[in-house]
Amino acid sequence: MSIIQIIVMIVAGIIAFVAMNKQKSGAAWGQPVAIICAIVAIVAALWSTVSNLSGSGAKKAQDREVEFQKIQTRKLGQYLAQNHAGAKAIIINDPFNDGTRPNPMLEGLKDGLGSAITVVAEVAPPVPKIENAEGPEGEMMAPMETWYTAKAMDDILKGANADYDMVITCIGLPAGGLLRLKGKKVAIAGGSVYEYGAAIQGKVIVAAVTYKPDAVYDDKPVPSNMEEAFNKRYLLVTPENLAEVAGKYAELFEKK
Repeated sequence: MSIIQIIVMIVAGIIAFVAMNKQKSGAAWGQPVAIICAIVAIVAALWSTVSNLSGSGAKKAQDREVEFQKIQTRKLGQYLAQNHAGAKAIIINDPFNDGTRPNPMLEGLKDGLGSAITVVAEVAPPVPKIENAEGPEGEMMAPMETWYTAKAMDDILKGANADYDMVITCIGLPAGGLLRLKGKKVAIAGGSVYEYGAAIQGKVIVAAVTYKPDAVYDDKPVPSNMEEAFNKRYLLVTPENLAEVAGKYAELFEKK
C-alpha cells in the first residue's frame, strides 16, 4: 500500500468520525458524509486492485454503486406503496442535482412507488450563491444545516402549491423541520434517524431508510435478489419494526 493510499484512508477516517458525531447532534448531513468517507477509505484500500481494472471494470464498479442507491429508495417506495396507497406526496430532492445528471435515488423511489402513490410535486431547497469566491476560503460553501432550515423547507413545500398528505425527503430533515410537518405523513429516504425514534414510534414518520452500522462494502456484484441486496447495506425502519431495530442497533437512536 502506497503512502498516498494511507494518507487518503486516514483523512477519510477522520472526516467520517467528525461527521458521525455531527449526525448524533442532529446534523442532517452527518450520516451521508460519513458514508461517503467510508466508501473513499474502502476505495483507497482497494486501490491497488482498482488500478489494475480495465475501463470496463471501473464502469462496473460505478454501476454497482448506482444500483445500490436505486435499491435503497426502491425498497422504501415499495413499502409506502403497500402501506399508504392513495397518498399524495411531495418529494424533497437533492438540491445539488440540477437534472443534468442521473439521480438513482429518485429513480429507485419512483419505481418503488409505482402508481400507488401520486407524486404531486418535486422540490429542493435553493443552494445559496457563493459570495467572494476569489480564494480557497471564499469557495467554501456554508454547511447545509445553516441554509436548509425548517423555514426553508416550509417555504419550498408551500411554494409547490400542491395538495399533499405525505412528504418523502431524500436529504433528511432540518432541525425543527418535523414540527413544520404536523398532520403529514413523513418518510425519510436519506438522512439520519438518530433523533426520530419517538416520531417513528408515534407514526409521524411512517418509514425511514438508513445505513446499517455493519453494512458490507465490497467489490462483489449486486445480489440479484433485491431483499438480499438491500439488507447488505441498509435498514428500513418502520413503526412495526422499530423495537427490533433499536434492540439490535441501539447506536442509531438518541438515548432519552
